[in-house]
Amino acid sequence: MSEKYSIFIFEGGLGKAVAATALAEIIKNNHPDRKLIIVTPWPEVFLNNPSVERVYRYGNCPYFYKDYIYNKDSLVFKGEPYFTSEHIQKRRHIILSWCELFNLKYNNEKPKLFFNVAELDVIAAKFATRLKPILVMQTNGGVYTNEKPYCWTRDLPYFQAQQIANILHQQYHILHITRPASLKLNNTETVPALPKRELLGLLLFSKKRILIDSCMQHAAAALNLPSTVCWVGTSHINFGYELHKNMYPTLQKTSDHLVDSFIFDYNFDGSEHEFPYPSKELFDINTIVKSVTD
Repeated sequence: MSEKYSIFIFEGGLGKAVAATALAEIIKNNHPDRKLIIVTPWPEVFLNNPSVERVYRYGNCPYFYKDYIYNKDSLVFKGEPYFTSEHIQKRRHIILSWCELFNLKYNNEKPKLFFNVAELDVIAAKFATRLKPILVMQTNGGVYTNEKPYCWTRDLPYFQAQQIANILHQQYHILHITRPASLKLNNTETVPALPKRELLGLLLFSKKRILIDSCMQHAAAALNLPSTVCWVGTSHINFGYELHKNMYPTLQKTSDHLVDSFIFDYNFDGSEHEFPYPSKELFDINTIVKSVTD
């Protein structure tokens, strides 16, 4: 009897890939008699995942058509959840938009990451020897054009992040995750470039977490680690998790021209001329600190 396959193909950033681990389980639960094959820019996210038979890096799939498509009993799941109506209107999470797109039954599956003991030993050797409890703080992230140091739609304003670090470094050893071109925070240790699995696994050695809408907040949810997540131009309804404490700007918007907006209000690169607030003092610092220390 010939083997049967489900083939899940998607593009996007690292955080989207972590969210897609929920889809791996959903597809497998909906089609348990089929072996699940994943094609993604981030195959490392799916390593050790019990739902996945094989994972391929996008653009590096030799003999794929012959092995999984030609004269094979295969179901192909490929489509962009960002362009579903409910996602565009910020009424549905990306995982549920994928389910709608592919006509899959959802049974409360969540993103999941799997690490083995050898991997954890490597991460522990690098980060587990700090004298104070570790607080992971991500202030900048995502894929920007031209290595922008600050993207207002998702990043924490630098001076507010520094205020938070100045308060919390007395109690925590702060590991700061940021982009190479972004400003570094005083009273923190900047996390160097790491293999992606080490970066995500680092969260397992943290006591607390202050994150933004980027890969680490998805990973924290996948590891069942409640975190404080700060949102500016994106929404936890689309990309976040109720597990987290989701924070939004306390300022009222003073402009909303959206001259360059098409299907979405703001793009991930954060065009500066569309910044809608009267200042960059977006968040209530005391609320963020309290969310960590309570």
